[in-house]
Amino acid sequence: MLTLMEAIRRRRSIRKFKPDPIPDEIINQILEAARLAPSASNRQPWRFQIVKSPILREKIYSGAVLDNEYVRESPVIIVCGSELLSYVKGHRLAPLEADYFEADSEDLEQIQRFIPDAQLNTAIAVEHMVLAGTALGLGTCWIRKIRYGQLAKILGWPRHIVAFAIVLVGYADEDPVPRPRLPLQDIVITESHLPA
Repeated sequence: MLTLMEAIRRRRSIRKFKPDPIPDEIINQILEAARLAPSASNRQPWRFQIVKSPILREKIYSGAVLDNEYVRESPVIIVCGSELLSYVKGHRLAPLEADYFEADSEDLEQIQRFIPDAQLNTAIAVEHMVLAGTALGLGTCWIRKIRYGQLAKILGWPRHIVAFAIVLVGYADEDPVPRPRLPLQDIVITESHLPA
């Protein structure tokens, strides 16, 4: 297995996959990496559905994906969502100690205001999955160019779980070169750049 920094350096968005199936043990390791992600107030709002069925993958492609033909090639799609009930005061999914902000009921209008927070936390878990997949020798591609409502409808998700992204997972059938990154001096604001 790669070290963390090796995985960070090697990670690429893979768009061509071999048809080889991915063992469940490897999928579970990727999900475990996501489960261990940090979240504000330990709310852990992420939810994941593993899609291997060619029929369901095709439904997702034709009904919820915008112009990404390579979705069809991926042997596994991990659909990522955000559970809004973890923001309801006293709900069994909410952390016991959390009280700095939350909804008073499960009313959809009340909990929808937490979508940005829930999805920010879900993004952290998704990145954990992508890096774990790379470390385990897999290719991944994180896609948000989707019809979120359609995706949730295809999967039969309740309205309190909001679709966030899909992650394609498989053995890479390509080796893209690294894309350019800005140098550190262009992304770090030093004290000398701050107003006096």
